[in-house]
Parts: sequence; C-alpha cells; structure tokens
Amino acid sequence: MNNIHIDNQELLNEKISKIKADGLDNLHVVSDYDRTLTKCFHEGKKRSSVISLIRSGGYLTKDYPEKAFALFDKYHPYEMDKDLDLEIKSKYMQEWWTTHRELLMKSGMNKGVIDDILRKYSSLFREKTRELLKELNNFKIPLLILSAGVGNLIEGYLKQENIFYSNIQIISNIFEFDENGNALGYKDKIIHVFNKSEASIPEEYKTQISKRKNVILMGDSLGDLDMTSGMDHDIVIKIGFLNEDLTQLPLYKEKFDVVITNDGDMGYVLDLV
Repeated sequence: MNNIHIDNQELLNEKISKIKADGLDNLHVVSDYDRTLTKCFHEGKKRSSVISLIRSGGYLTKDYPEKAFALFDKYHPYEMDKDLDLEIKSKYMQEWWTTHRELLMKSGMNKGVIDDILRKYSSLFREKTRELLKELNNFKIPLLILSAGVGNLIEGYLKQENIFYSNIQIISNIFEFDENGNALGYKDKIIHVFNKSEASIPEEYKTQISKRKNVILMGDSLGDLDMTSGMDHDIVIKIGFLNEDLTQLPLYKEKFDVVITNDGDMGYVLDLV
C-alpha cells in the first residue's frame, strides 16, 4: 500500500517472527489516543483534539478561550520546534499543562462539560480501530491507552461505541469532581506529550503485562516513542501515524518500524494481531 512506509523490512520481519513465535500470550499493546486511535482529518478538515473541544465549545467563562489560546500561542511553538532538546520541550509542556489545569479550575470546569461534549461530538475512530480493539479483547491482549488528553472523554467515547473492554487501561488526565460536579483537578500527575514514559502504571495492570515482553506501540508524535521506556520488554514494534507534514517522513521512518501516512486505517495493525 502506498501509505505504508518501512525503512528496514528485514529488522521488522525479525520482530514479527519473534512475536509470532512467542505467541499472543506474550504480547500487549500501548497506544496514544488523539490522531492515533482516532482520525486526524474529517471531510478535509483537521479534527479537534479532545482538550480543544473544551476550549472552543463556549462552556466556561467568557475569558477562558482567549487565555487558553494565549497559552497555546506561547507554548505550541516549543512543542513543534524540531531543533529544541527533548528535556527542554518537556519542561515547557509541563508549564503549559499545569497553567492550563489551573485556568480550567478557575474558569468553571465541571462534569457537565464532559457530558455535553460526549453528546455533541463524535469520536471518529480511525477505520478498523473498532475491529482492532475487539480483536485484542477476544485474544485477551492488554491495551494501554496513554494520552495527554482528557481521560474522562476517552473512556466516554469508548463506552459510546461499546468498545471499552476489560482488557483496556487508560492513563490520562482524568478529572475528579465534587458532589456538585465541579472539577477538583486531575486524579494523578499531569500527562503531557513528552512525559508519557514517566506515567504511573497501576499495579494491577503491571501484573497483567509482567510476563508479556513483546509490545506493539502506536503513536502520531515522536514523543510517543517513549511510552514503553518505563516497561520491561524484549521486542517493540513501533508504528507511527504521520497524518500531515510529509517532510518529516524520513525522520519518522528512522524512528518508527512502520509509518502510516495519509490518515490511514488500522488494517496493518489488525493484520499483525
């Protein structure tokens, strides 16, 4: 297929052979959410991330969008700067996410916002994502969704599609609410695009994957490559979704075993399982 790019087919074949030889009992999957499990574009337009739906939906105080966009304008260039050291990028992202969390609290973030977004906006999962998640569940292969977005929305969309299976663990920025539905903050430490490797994995899930040394990793950002760095593993097949800016294809081919362009479907991953 024209949208499947593999830089080192021989190495990939070796990894696939090892995973098949070890069997599905030794496999687990780690994936980003926005623009990985979901599509990047719909009807020619770039889709909003789950956090930007809050910003653009008119849910909070009148000055919230302006302040949120000001944070975006300040920090997004650091996120996209190809020449900036990853450690420095991570520092800026931590500042951004922390400041934005405090802004959300001050601007009236509440459970009703989550509920309304789930009602109004479709998840638009990438084609064959539902089939992939169903297959992973059928084979009892654990799936860890590691996202810098809003975990409440991720869980909500999976439930809407009846694909929030028992093998799925979500680690993300999950809001806690008081008895009146007002947001109290995030349940755990902030997850941003460049600190996913530092995410705290629940002990129950660690037990599930303790003997599963082979991993399929999926992401759309170079920062997603570190999602498995805190795990003990033998083989990792890294699959990158390069949805736009094809000038980065050589770099993505260098970093990922497989690169899927043009907002492609999950067919390749489904075939691996």
